[in-house]
Amino acid sequence: MKISIIGTGYVGLVTGTCLADLGNNVICLDINEQIIEDLTKGKIPFYEPGLEDLIKTNLDRGNISFTSSYEDAISFAETIFICVGTPEDDQGSADLSFIQDAVIKISDYLKDKDRHLTIFLKSTVPSGTCSSLQDKFDELLENSQSKVVVASNPEFLKEGSAVADFMKPDRIIVGTDDINVSELAKRLYRPVNWKSNRLKIVSIEAAELIKYSANAFLATKISFINEIAKLCDAVGADISEVRKGVGLDPRIGNHFLYSGLGFGGSCFPKDVKALIKTFTKNNIDTKILKAVLDVNDNQIDYFINKIHSVYTPKELKQKTLCVWGLSFKPETDDIRESLSLKLINSISGEVKHINAYDPVAMTRAKDSLSNIDNITFSRDSTEALQGADALVITTEWREFWNPDLESLEVLKDKIIFDGRNILDKKLLEENKFSYFGIGR
Repeated sequence: MKISIIGTGYVGLVTGTCLADLGNNVICLDINEQIIEDLTKGKIPFYEPGLEDLIKTNLDRGNISFTSSYEDAISFAETIFICVGTPEDDQGSADLSFIQDAVIKISDYLKDKDRHLTIFLKSTVPSGTCSSLQDKFDELLENSQSKVVVASNPEFLKEGSAVADFMKPDRIIVGTDDINVSELAKRLYRPVNWKSNRLKIVSIEAAELIKYSANAFLATKISFINEIAKLCDAVGADISEVRKGVGLDPRIGNHFLYSGLGFGGSCFPKDVKALIKTFTKNNIDTKILKAVLDVNDNQIDYFINKIHSVYTPKELKQKTLCVWGLSFKPETDDIRESLSLKLINSISGEVKHINAYDPVAMTRAKDSLSNIDNITFSRDSTEALQGADALVITTEWREFWNPDLESLEVLKDKIIFDGRNILDKKLLEENKFSYFGIGR
């Protein structure tokens, strides 16, 4: 099938590449010509395990190409996936301007044509968006022979495992009441759906709400366990034991029950805010989601207070902190809403110096932290420890889970602040380190 992807961010590039790898002919469009030039050479604009190799493979096969021309993309397509960003606007709602621009450009091309196109909207949007886009297409194409049908097809890709998530999905949600669109979706996803039927055809409004509800619920679990971790700190319990016991209940499950600095990234914060706005728009007060954000917003301060409990302001001013981790989560270079960067921005003025390291997010972090004078970006985790008084762990990269104790001995104060609870507290304390986790 000939497929055009509008937008080459995380969702669009993964979707287009995987569809190409499944044997389709795919064109990916982005208005940024430099990105298109790089993609044509097989160079991707972000880090995602396995994706760059998959793009190069399908470039060699001729299954995928890249363009900045809407005319090329639309004239080629039998179906279109819109995968542009919906960032948070000044009011906390989803900014739909990129989608609206795509609708206008598609309609402008189709006005003097006789084409019937199905458009799958993968971008995360509030409930009611697809219906309003359908109305807009109908209006713009009222005097045309062309016809567009809009369907909702939200993505459930996790940064760091996006290729595997697409190829082995736990669910495929398509929102439509059009039987032809349903059959098209079945054809498109058959190669990743034939072993077990994961495809669910629902109403458009339900599909849009499923995406937001899923992210909001996961964010809620994170804020909940962080609340319990604070209680563990107060009563002397270990949150690791508590979460394991709670997670044994199959009604709850053990996923996303890890206390730490809170949630960040490009999805959870903005999606929870956008869902709150949707509640407000429908005159419903959501106390739970507001509390989820409130807990998350205060989690960094809670962790920094642990540092303040060890060092006086005068002492801290003479200290060098080693910070391991800059991306918002492991296996990505995405620093959007990174808790690590928030911590560094918050505490940099209180310390003598910061030695920072991340396996893949260094370049992006340097740009974001260019306003900070007292920070050095190290080549590896061991170099970052040199000259440091204490270690602060902010991202749970695998290489940080079991550090060599001898390398940690260079810490002048032998103090570790573990913002992700990944280290062995007992082992460290046996070796005369002072360990501070969250709820441990």
